[in-house]
Amino acid sequence: ANLSLPALSVLLGFIDGFNPCAMWVLVFLISLMIGMKDRKRMWVLGTTFIIASGVVYYFFMAAWLNILLFIGFLFAVRLVIGLVAIGGGAYSIHDYYTNKDAECKVGDLSEKKKTMDKMRAVINKPSFIAAFFGIIALAAAVNMVELVCSAGIPAVFTQILNMADISTIGRYAYMALYILLYMIDDIVVFVIAMLTLQISGVTAKYTRATRLIGGILMVLIGVLMILKPEWLMFG
Repeated sequence: ANLSLPALSVLLGFIDGFNPCAMWVLVFLISLMIGMKDRKRMWVLGTTFIIASGVVYYFFMAAWLNILLFIGFLFAVRLVIGLVAIGGGAYSIHDYYTNKDAECKVGDLSEKKKTMDKMRAVINKPSFIAAFFGIIALAAAVNMVELVCSAGIPAVFTQILNMADISTIGRYAYMALYILLYMIDDIVVFVIAMLTLQISGVTAKYTRATRLIGGILMVLIGVLMILKPEWLMFG
């Protein structure tokens, strides 16, 4: 009872972080920056992108948590989120078997090309200030797409926090822990690329594995949320 919620925060945040819809953007961004001569600019812009992505994701989850807290502990809400968890988990399991390359299926090629063109424009801005704020806006836009690709993991996690018998500060602290693990794979990929000046994204093998594990976990959580909610009431 004392360790399950921290462990769940770490596990779900880590699984959510292996998201192909965000990873390809980061890898492409790194590929654009590796040719730059200004190493300080590389570090600042890349770090800003990762931090801004985490902050945007955190605020989205905080807003969703406050909506759930306002609505209260209703069976209808729990039923809907439980079904979302089961549906999202089933999709992740299906994606494991059908999407061998772990590609992002949200958005078409023309939309991805627009995103790539925007990244080039931001990185090549002569003004550092313009590039700095441009990369923040880009991170916010990318994370809106990523929320679709995450298959409901943030919604399920915030519902669990809503059900838990913990303080408001505790809920926000657990969300911060979730976001930290959510960002960890991006941080590792970025730091290695900046130190070696070589691009090394997370391989499809590991991304697909997290999709399978996450899918199974989401289905189990969804079933528990509907049939045995007391098992998810930590605190």
